[in-house]
Amino acid sequence: MHEIEAKIKVAALEPIRDKLKTLGADFVQSVQQVDTYFMDAHKLLRKNDCGLRIRQQIADGLTSANVTFKGPRTDSLFKSRPEYETGIEHVAMMEKIFEALGYYKRLTFKKKRAIWLLDHCEVCLDELTEVGCFVEVEGPNETAISGVLEKLDLHNEPHITDSYALMIARRQKQE
Repeated sequence: MHEIEAKIKVAALEPIRDKLKTLGADFVQSVQQVDTYFMDAHKLLRKNDCGLRIRQQIADGLTSANVTFKGPRTDSLFKSRPEYETGIEHVAMMEKIFEALGYYKRLTFKKKRAIWLLDHCEVCLDELTEVGCFVEVEGPNETAISGVLEKLDLHNEPHITDSYALMIARRQKQE
């Protein structure tokens, strides 16, 4: 698996939501996500530009969870990196396994996400209390992502390459 995405900070999500409706995008669902990131004692994950996360997601009253490993970024117009993900049944047990392997919880945060589909891309409207509103466009290639960004009038906006975890950790250090 390989993740290719563009992330844009926006002042508000409503104009983007309206534009998606006008474009005939398919609304998938609204979810609440709780992301917990892990780190090792020697901070090798950070040094190697990798991430290890457990995500719990609540949608339509159902809770699911997965574990994700994100590899180092590759050279690309957008944020691009290997990504390996699988569902997990018992979050607490997975956390114990990580701890037994030498990982510790580094950061946990919540996010509201509305997921849409447009032109073979997943468009996520994200709201995080700590850092604001963002639009993430993830797709099969840079051309598809660029096309969606243009349709949403976001193609001239600066791309955010930092993860939400990094943005929140930086903010917490400032407080």
